[in-house]
Amino acid sequence: MSDIIGHNEPLYRVICNKCKHHHFSLSKSSCDAFEVIPKGILTGEIKHDVPLKNQKNNIVFEPIDE
Repeated sequence: MSDIIGHNEPLYRVICNKCKHHHFSLSKSSCDAFEVIPKGILTGEIKHDVPLKNQKNNIVFEPIDE
């Protein structure tokens, strides 16, 4: 699975693809914390290492065990 996204906008790496709470979908990027992951988190502008006020619960980024 690619960790680069973009559609009529600059490409950027998506850290969420390396999180164990992420749910892959071609139609939207979601996870256990967000129905639709905010663009700022996807682009890396906002770190998700603490719960944010607009999320469903207190889940934060956790790397996938490899």
